[in-house]
Amino acid sequence: MRVRNSTYLCLLVSMAACSGLFSAEQIPAQRARKITEAAPAKPQVAPGRPRRVLIWITPAHLMAKDPHKGYCIPYGAAAFEALGRKTGAFEPVVSGDLAVYLPENIGRFDAIVMNNSSGPWITPTDSDVASQAFSKYGADKAAVEEVLRKSLLDYVGGGRGIMAIHYAIGANRHWPQFQQLIGAKFTGHPWNEEVGVTVEEPGHPLAAAFGGKDFRLADEIFQYGDPYDRSKLRVLLSLDPERTNMGVKWINRRDNDFALAWVKSHGKGRIFYTSFGHRTELYWNAQVLKLYLDAIQFVTGDLDAPTAPRPDRPARRAPGPTAPEVRAAKMKARNIASPTEKEIQKIEAAAPDKPAAKPAKPRKVLVWGHAWAHQPNPYAEVALEILGRKTGAFEAIVSDDPRLLLGDRLPQFDGLVMNNIHERDPFLADDFAKRTQEQKDAARKFDEAVKQSILEYVRSGKAVVGIHAATAAFQNWPEYGEMIGAYYGGHILQEVAIKPDDAEHPINACFEGKPFRITDEIYISREPYSRARLRVLASLDLSRMEDPQKRPDKDYAVSWVRTYGRGRVFYTTLGHEAATYWNGVFLQHLLAGIQFAIGDLEGETAPTAK
Repeated sequence: MRVRNSTYLCLLVSMAACSGLFSAEQIPAQRARKITEAAPAKPQVAPGRPRRVLIWITPAHLMAKDPHKGYCIPYGAAAFEALGRKTGAFEPVVSGDLAVYLPENIGRFDAIVMNNSSGPWITPTDSDVASQAFSKYGADKAAVEEVLRKSLLDYVGGGRGIMAIHYAIGANRHWPQFQQLIGAKFTGHPWNEEVGVTVEEPGHPLAAAFGGKDFRLADEIFQYGDPYDRSKLRVLLSLDPERTNMGVKWINRRDNDFALAWVKSHGKGRIFYTSFGHRTELYWNAQVLKLYLDAIQFVTGDLDAPTAPRPDRPARRAPGPTAPEVRAAKMKARNIASPTEKEIQKIEAAAPDKPAAKPAKPRKVLVWGHAWAHQPNPYAEVALEILGRKTGAFEAIVSDDPRLLLGDRLPQFDGLVMNNIHERDPFLADDFAKRTQEQKDAARKFDEAVKQSILEYVRSGKAVVGIHAATAAFQNWPEYGEMIGAYYGGHILQEVAIKPDDAEHPINACFEGKPFRITDEIYISREPYSRARLRVLASLDLSRMEDPQKRPDKDYAVSWVRTYGRGRVFYTTLGHEAATYWNGVFLQHLLAGIQFAIGDLEGETAPTAK
């Protein structure tokens, strides 16, 4: 039943005086019918006795700022009323009057459903404290709030229960014990889309709604932080990272543990919480309504269900950094070696002592690539770390974590170095072809999100640097080829002569206007390579070496720059042979290219015809 006036509430809870109640917004009649039709016909178990359940909504003085006032709260109130009325499992009492939590009133309810109730609602208002009902407990808000806090904790600890849905967990942020009571703290909602859900304990009574099977559901999905701890609660439902788009922004749990429903004990009492409860269509989803009803019966004490924490959790893969032991195994399997101590010393000795230009501010550069993808990758990692540290030009962060490439993390870096990426699809797992269709769909969404993030990053004014095999990667991603300037179209491995095409460009200062000879693997560029779109800095000097006869136009670019949106791009095909990384001229060229791209070294980017 819906409480509509203070007189009735006074009779219901025997209050001497009451403040006015907030009446939950009405919902369209056709929606109300859908909710009633979708509600279960009967409860999972017969109630042990008549039950009265408080459906707690955000109090009136906080409702105006409640982000869920127009949909979740009224639809939730209608759903819980329908569940109680249709099944007879409980009598629903909808209220936003804080007086229900006073010690003499709260015990009249067998359980409380916190229906997206948000804000610091445990704190009384000035008018509350001035009323007779509250004033007997203290002369100020702090004293009365302390009584209300204790009343709620004693209520649950003494054997009653709380069911909380969705944003109810975000209430009372100033009261840490509230988060401990519910079991976690709200830390964000990365998803508002369909996700894959794992039923962790198919035989649990509160998982009956899903028939013991994993499922998919669209909602605003939360993630949680401390005091969330699986050793203190029993997780029933969780997000499956393998069947969910992990390319959304603001995912901050490194352990990929995204619980969606759990139970726990508090003293003799019972707690149930679920993230589900944002989208209005959930309130006529038959499975969700059954979950809600079962949860209410659990917290009233009618449905017995275990709450002891389980030590296990599903093993789920998710995009992230490669574990050191896996990296080592992959490198060994592909015969990729890291530089020896002697080679590292040679790189250190060859690296310049000072930057090509003084950094405008402390710089941080992400060096991204799989160490096992190509022979030079580990050498480039070490060389870039040394270049940044020795010259003070930047701090190199070496990683292969694709989440660092997402739009909420990549902007922390001044530049992105594509370190010999080489693979066609480096953001997809090695076993992609063996995954289920749901898993493939989720992986593709992640791949698309990372790619879009990189493009937006550079277009917004940041830098991208490609070393050697970077043009061999992403052959099926046309925007990447356009951004980096070319795709791999073959190679030669021999001693070559290189001439500066733009002798005055600061990136070419290392050549001192003279031809340069080096033995390295030189890539032959193909479309979209065009001097009409790039400023070529250096190319093969065919007057000092034989024509490789790979391009009819005899145009063998070695390094170039370009703008892409508001960002700057530097690419060099040099960087395959280990010895290249202790070649002082190459290291100066690479350092200057990075400093140019991140904006510390000025230079032209306008294309120049051959």
